[in-house]
Amino acid sequence: MIEQAFVRELSSESRHNRFMAEIRELSPEMLARFTRINYPHDLALIVTCDQGGREQEIAVARYIALEPPQRCEFALAVADGWQGRGVGYRLMQTLMGFARGSGFEHMDGYVLAANHKMLELMHALGFKLGPSEEGPQVRLAMRALQVESGA
Repeated sequence: MIEQAFVRELSSESRHNRFMAEIRELSPEMLARFTRINYPHDLALIVTCDQGGREQEIAVARYIALEPPQRCEFALAVADGWQGRGVGYRLMQTLMGFARGSGFEHMDGYVLAANHKMLELMHALGFKLGPSEEGPQVRLAMRALQVESGA
């Protein structure tokens, strides 16, 4: 399956940054959860490219609804060879648009404090970074999704 191959091909650092744990591949339960989408409650967007006649996933962004309503949590992973090329930025912009269109007003996500590339991306996308209940090694990225009026 394309999602399992994507995770397997990430570097150990990229897998750790995405899952905040040492994993080599998705468990059957994780794979089912990540590939059985219940839109608009949750959504996953992937970016693929052709690699020698084979479709290869190079990035994935997803959100899932949180309590209280109108909040969702995001996750993002970009293949190592595609990082720093704007793929994550554009994918997150698209994900935020879908979340806004589905009625979500706020998007949150957890980022390892040592993941400087992701923290920079969150800043560029207008997320505010703050402490999380996970401790000092994890930052909470928060952003309002409402359309801003230009009055």
